[in-house]
Amino acid sequence: MKEIAYQIEYIDEITDTAVKFLNDNRNTPIILKAPTGSGKTYIISQAISKIIKKIRPAEYCFIWISVNSLHEQSKQALSLYLEKERLLTCISIEDIQDNTIAENEIVFINWDSLIKENNIFRTDNERNWNLASVVTNTKEDGREIILIIDESHRTAKTDKAQEVIKEIEPRLIIEMTATPLPKTGHMIEIPLRKVVDQGMIKREILINSNCRNAKENKDLLDIAHKKRKDLCRAYKILGKSINPLLLIQIPNKKQTDSSNPEDYITGLLAEFGITEQNGKLALRFSGDAIHEIDAQVKPNDSGVEVLIFKEAIALGWDCPRASILFLQREWKQERYSFNIQTLGRIMRMPEQIHYPEKPELNAGYIFSASDNFEVVQELASDYVSSLQMERDEEINTKPLILLSEFIRRKRELTRLSGAFKKCLFTAASEMQDELNGLNITVHTSYKQIGDEGRIIEIDKSQEVEFARKIRMQKAHEEVVNNYVSFCGKMTTPYARARSTQIIMSALRAWFIKTHTIENEDTIAYIVMYKTNNPVFMRLLENAKERYAQIPPRNEEVVTTDDWEIPPSISIFTDYEKYSRSNKSIIKQSDDRKLYVKRNKNGKIEFSKPEESFIDELESTDDDILWWFKNGAGESKYFGIAYKKLDNHYYGFYPDFLIKTKQETIIVEIKDNKDFKPENVLKLNAGRDYIARANNKEKIRFYILSPLDFSQFFTALKDQKLDSFNSLFEEKLLRYNQSQRKVHENDAPEKDAETQQLYFELAKTISELEDQKLKNELLTMDLTEANRINDEYKTQVITLRNAVNMNKIIQPEGSLKISTPFNICVLGEVTDESQIKKELNNYFEKKGVATNDWDIEFFNNTKLQHTDVLRGLVTGQSKYHLALTGQIYHHSGKGNKKANIISELKQEKYIPHKIACNPKDKLTLDDIIKNIEEYISDIGKNLP
Repeated sequence: MKEIAYQIEYIDEITDTAVKFLNDNRNTPIILKAPTGSGKTYIISQAISKIIKKIRPAEYCFIWISVNSLHEQSKQALSLYLEKERLLTCISIEDIQDNTIAENEIVFINWDSLIKENNIFRTDNERNWNLASVVTNTKEDGREIILIIDESHRTAKTDKAQEVIKEIEPRLIIEMTATPLPKTGHMIEIPLRKVVDQGMIKREILINSNCRNAKENKDLLDIAHKKRKDLCRAYKILGKSINPLLLIQIPNKKQTDSSNPEDYITGLLAEFGITEQNGKLALRFSGDAIHEIDAQVKPNDSGVEVLIFKEAIALGWDCPRASILFLQREWKQERYSFNIQTLGRIMRMPEQIHYPEKPELNAGYIFSASDNFEVVQELASDYVSSLQMERDEEINTKPLILLSEFIRRKRELTRLSGAFKKCLFTAASEMQDELNGLNITVHTSYKQIGDEGRIIEIDKSQEVEFARKIRMQKAHEEVVNNYVSFCGKMTTPYARARSTQIIMSALRAWFIKTHTIENEDTIAYIVMYKTNNPVFMRLLENAKERYAQIPPRNEEVVTTDDWEIPPSISIFTDYEKYSRSNKSIIKQSDDRKLYVKRNKNGKIEFSKPEESFIDELESTDDDILWWFKNGAGESKYFGIAYKKLDNHYYGFYPDFLIKTKQETIIVEIKDNKDFKPENVLKLNAGRDYIARANNKEKIRFYILSPLDFSQFFTALKDQKLDSFNSLFEEKLLRYNQSQRKVHENDAPEKDAETQQLYFELAKTISELEDQKLKNELLTMDLTEANRINDEYKTQVITLRNAVNMNKIIQPEGSLKISTPFNICVLGEVTDESQIKKELNNYFEKKGVATNDWDIEFFNNTKLQHTDVLRGLVTGQSKYHLALTGQIYHHSGKGNKKANIISELKQEKYIPHKIACNPKDKLTLDDIIKNIEEYISDIGKNLP
């Protein structure tokens, strides 16, 4: 399985919650709510594997119940997922031996086997082989049962299902579903956006795209068929052997039907050259050879182009190449959960990645003649588009073809990745002699303890002397904990949280390959053995040295030579019609207007200068054919790659593309005084793009502010843009050049980033065609620079601020902060992983190394079940600062009655700050602000 970040996160959360509930004898069900395509089965399989490791020596077994034939699919999937460790055994009810479920066995059962009357597994029989006897025998053997219910929303809450659950009387219930019923347990929810962002499922589902001219069902099918061909061509351009599949759902045959429902569809498909005879069509109906059909259809390179199915395919059927769904049947409100499962068939990505070069491959498509379609709960309105805008072909008389650039962001190497395993194997091959001398038969570990020590003068510091040292065998848990701690320490200088598991996984892979030892506990004893441990320390250090030589993976610039205005753009929730948009090339097809998303404050996401610019665009006569309000962050929008001061590539998405009869104009809109240095980089990027891009037509680029609008549109109307110069661009260069002069006078020594910014500024000035402005900027002296600085003194962001942003903000006097600097966050935050990543960048810029700081999050669940306060006592705590975020319950374990926020005000605790409103989630900005306040407070208290 591909390692997915969110899956690791929720595997750990489910494991920790389950172990906590088992230890506390809590019978609250754990409900995993996860979108279709997120890998629920894989997550649960890895979680139960971890659970049994953490709850030893207690014995547990599992009953896994699914609907329809899902139990068979789940059994096959878990057998594959758990194949390497072999800690768990997957069996069917027919495989149960001695009417007892053995330790670490998972029995997969169909709900129908349990809830139907007179089913042999629920009634007394000669073999005494039934659920009641199996459960009794298993518990008499000292094993507890953990019950796992798949698709729990369908049957788990019925009366008969509750009877079954009561008969099993499990120690713990774990439910998984995409659409849970009203909450009846401890909910662990995987947000849809996390699954989308990891490339597991498609970014959106488009319904009846480009179907304005469809008149009948045949037209819709033709459009769906052509869409499949378009997607096929896109995959081929990318060099992918993926043949997108069109799914067609038909109704069940009624008694009143004179022919089979599939006859009509197969007749239409035959006109397109798609038949069963030529292998391009497959029919999957109940009672047919379904397994053979699936084996034929599911491979990415299958020759089957169209699959016709009925309702039975909706639940538990996975074919990631399925991209288009044509609905011949109407969807009724009473088929609510059925709708969700059917949509799930076209949500998956075939390679678990998105394709920025071909964004059409990142969407699913539905075509239906029904007017009874309803956006369902699981996908919600942030996934299935409830409004779609299309390119206005009536005014697109001169299609635009441009070179566009998209930044594919890659994770920085601030932590170990899967590549570390290869580095460890290479290092091991170079240390073969040392590793051959390991003692791999060790199964016990000892430690020395002092015997008969005495302290007489208790008021003096001293080293206690003992009469003798004695050897004591370490407990199993101690050895395992020491091993985990050792691996954690060996992660330096990489982030410890995830890198620890990477090291343990790499060591385990080496032991399996070299000594066929796969049990982690056995590995722990071997690694921590006194003569072995120094060898493994050297092995890991050597492996890290090799890992450090791997070229950093920052980002990749993906170039599209033939970018066009997107054929369609989807808007999800909270949008508003923009009435002044007749010349917008993107419109909603019904009222032919542009729709704009509103922000969280209910305002449209256009700035005031942008709205003013649109007013001017709409007021032109035939000078402008159309304009396009560009988006950002996605490959379907027009982008220019440029480097920032941190030497990373970023995407610059200019605000507008304007098409005239003679040329195309790219425009970025700014406020009159937005002279921050980054805009110099964007100006240089835009001008560089014009010079290097081999576009087929004349392209212009400007950065404009409202001061320019009147002259710009006059020059446009009079066709005199060759003589037009942006006043904003002049002011931007003049202001930053003045700041450069002032800074050079104040601080002659220039750091690398300052030098880079000066280089970009000098380059832009040297390439100016306006010789008068060029000479003015090159000959500017300090007096003139100070005059300009005073003229623009209301400007908020200065070059000096940008240059100094990488220096530690120190209050007056000597500032010393203990390292490692540890932060404890209580309550909910916006995004833990993103906050950690951005804080790492922040501390690096402050000169604090990765291993010299750490942050730990205690969400509301952890607060309820962890005695956090005990770890925040001054003199006993590893933390330096506690921050509180969104708190649901102000009390926690160890503090049942008191308010946590009030409790932390007591002097016995470390410094604490209420970082945000307790009703709001804590953000990165909140955390940085409070860290800097804490640092400032320390500085003020120093002598």
